[in-house]
Amino acid sequence: MKQKSRGTILLVDDIGSNRVLLKKMVALLGYKSIEASDGSDAVKQFEKHSPDLILMDIHMPIMNGYEAAAEIKKSAGENHVPIIFVTALSADLSFSQALESGGDDYVNKPVDIPILESKIAAHLRIRDLNQKLLVRNQEFLYEQKTIEHFFNRALNQSHLDPRYINYHLSPMSAFNGDILLTEKGPNGSLYVLLGDFTGHGLRAAMGTLPTVQAFFPLAQKGVPVGEIAKQLNQQLRTVMPTDMFCAATLLELDRSGRRISAWCGGMPDAMWISPEGEFKDTIRSKNMPLGILPCESFCTDTVELETNLGDQFYLYSDGIVEAGTAVGEAYGEARLQEVLTSPTDKRFERALDDLTVFREGHEQEDDITFVELTCIEEPDCNNGIDSQDTVKVA
Repeated sequence: MKQKSRGTILLVDDIGSNRVLLKKMVALLGYKSIEASDGSDAVKQFEKHSPDLILMDIHMPIMNGYEAAAEIKKSAGENHVPIIFVTALSADLSFSQALESGGDDYVNKPVDIPILESKIAAHLRIRDLNQKLLVRNQEFLYEQKTIEHFFNRALNQSHLDPRYINYHLSPMSAFNGDILLTEKGPNGSLYVLLGDFTGHGLRAAMGTLPTVQAFFPLAQKGVPVGEIAKQLNQQLRTVMPTDMFCAATLLELDRSGRRISAWCGGMPDAMWISPEGEFKDTIRSKNMPLGILPCESFCTDTVELETNLGDQFYLYSDGIVEAGTAVGEAYGEARLQEVLTSPTDKRFERALDDLTVFREGHEQEDDITFVELTCIEEPDCNNGIDSQDTVKVA
């Protein structure tokens, strides 16, 4: 039975007898071979045949081994192709120059077959691992883009009407563990959900789907926020791992703009500021985050607030108040409150600018979400929002 080839090796040497000897050696080891008579020919043969490994002489006319190795590595891109230099004397080889040009190893002439065999086998194992990693990375990038598209489509159901809502979303990675959803109720009220899932990245973002699936239908039916919280809690307990939960604030602003119903579990206290910048109160977090308690232990009690038109509520994830500097100082709620009560009509923008200055370029360590909700009166009972008023999540 004909022995199955273990791979293809490109043999590069300007002396024909050297190539003949190498060809016999690699054949004995079970490899196929192709030949090139100089560095320029090696580049052409590589591009034509895509060999698994290259045995390369250094001193050759037209293009030497260093130059050829650099061209081949450039052509290969992310595809790892080992290059082993074959040299007559170790003095001929500058190993640092070999590495800089793209070489991976070397063997001395005359070539010792056991040494050659072990080096070829070792570098082909490395190539195989790199190929598998490359395939996995490509699959991961495809899956990431697919999931990112799916989540963006889900989140874009939110009616982020700029008359009511200013918002800033800054995920720590490609996927956001924070979630901001808004929807109009059947009587013209506005529902708002700000959530912060355990952890960061894709694992945290996976909680988005069951939350979206539950929140929008419930809000569209006009279900009270305490009951929405209860059903979200049950949904997350059913589908998410036991160590995953979601700190959340849920609000309903009635269509008159003069009443808010709120449920808060595990989130930083929301701040209530008058149009003049007076600090009025906070919506304190009195409940456990969603996804922890069994249904019979869940508290649906809400806070009912009488508001004035123009009042503003500031909701935020802990990524803001825990944002730090290089020396470990946290931004904190006190500083945020000081900025929000300053005499300015652009408190939202000023708070974000102040946070940027405070961090002094320090790397972001958590997802950051900041929301400004303004109490306005809905002029009619139109449940929808015109397309020009719909803002997409970036």
